[in-house]
Amino acid sequence: MKRWKTLSGKRFPALGAALLLLVATSSPVWAHARPQTSSPAPGARLDEAPSRIAITYDDPIDASLSSVALLDGAGNALATVTEPVPTNTQAELTPVEPLAPGPYTVAWTSLDASDGDQAQGFYTFVVSGGSVGIVSGLTQAQAPAADLLATLTVTAAGDGASLLRVDLNDPRGVERVRIRLSRPDLGEDLLDTRPSDDGGWLLGGNEVALPGAWHAVVVVRRTNIFDDAQAAFDFSVDPASGAPAF
Repeated sequence: MKRWKTLSGKRFPALGAALLLLVATSSPVWAHARPQTSSPAPGARLDEAPSRIAITYDDPIDASLSSVALLDGAGNALATVTEPVPTNTQAELTPVEPLAPGPYTVAWTSLDASDGDQAQGFYTFVVSGGSVGIVSGLTQAQAPAADLLATLTVTAAGDGASLLRVDLNDPRGVERVRIRLSRPDLGEDLLDTRPSDDGGWLLGGNEVALPGAWHAVVVVRRTNIFDDAQAAFDFSVDPASGAPAF
């Protein structure tokens, strides 16, 4: 550790602490207003169609430069009405028509009212009684992740929801595996996987509920290795057949 000294060579820890405090307090702190709670909740399976879509952010937002859109399983934006809310941390909209059974994606953008920082993301839910997801079939690809080889499989789970599976050629020391899922019109989400019974890692929350092009980055955290290993993949879901492809 570097020691702070006076010109005479004596230690001067108070000066060092003051300088460190000055650097810390003079650096800008950027905020992002992100959903803290939502209704329906991400990944929800609903017996009845929701009458409203509501988000509470963790920071105040500029409502004039923030938005929430509701998309159906084909990627169509549904007609909605923006509702008045009591605070500037909330956003709420009401579908003009009752939602039919099937998967839906909530796409949100926010502009933080305190510093103008922008954020964008998405989540999905399902109205029961119809198709749960849009993916039909299976596709698989491999990519290097530092000194590892990662395999990403895109398919449908048993209930029809989208399922992303990660396999590694060397799973020793792996503490967690995340998938950063994104597309330009939706922003991105960093999502936790869960270990499977046969040595893989699964993302089964039906996050891929829209056809079109997707980008996925597999992020691997390992014990005693500072930098996460990352592998990037691009895949698409055909709008007509639901077939995924790399």
